[in-house]
Amino acid sequence: ADRSQPLGLSYAQQRQWFLWQLDPESTAYTIPAALRLSGSLDIAALEHSFSALIARHETLRTTFRQQGEQAVQIIHAPRALTLMVESVPAGQTLEACVQQEMQRPFDLEQGPLLRVRLLNLAADEHVLILTQHHIVSDGWSMPIMVDELVRLYEGYSQGREVVLTALDMQYADYA
Repeated sequence: ADRSQPLGLSYAQQRQWFLWQLDPESTAYTIPAALRLSGSLDIAALEHSFSALIARHETLRTTFRQQGEQAVQIIHAPRALTLMVESVPAGQTLEACVQQEMQRPFDLEQGPLLRVRLLNLAADEHVLILTQHHIVSDGWSMPIMVDELVRLYEGYSQGREVVLTALDMQYADYA
């Protein structure tokens, strides 16, 4: 499929688009993951890992819009991700921070449809909160993404270049 043009949606994406248009504030189709990171954290390597992941998977840089009678997906060029390291606000629990992130609605037209928050609990304790909308991910693909992120981070944090097996297909090819 020609990535320079808006592309059609898969049946599953059409369903998600329809549901989002009915209730854009709904968080029913949010897919969260919270990862506790113990030990020294190389923020630059983590940012590099996310940038590589976003470049690798078109769905992580896709937005959606209505074009006449048809909904379309737009695949954007890869861009670097900059992580903001946040502290858990005073009087708030870690669980409340994770819940708060899960309750933030997505804007499918503006993106991003992958949100990343890094919470600093202590000098060597962090929690990474990943949130995606179901229109670009599912319960099956989130663990794959996390596995690839871990492999990328392990390499980049040790100063090695990481080569992941090339993807034969992107989701837009399926749609």
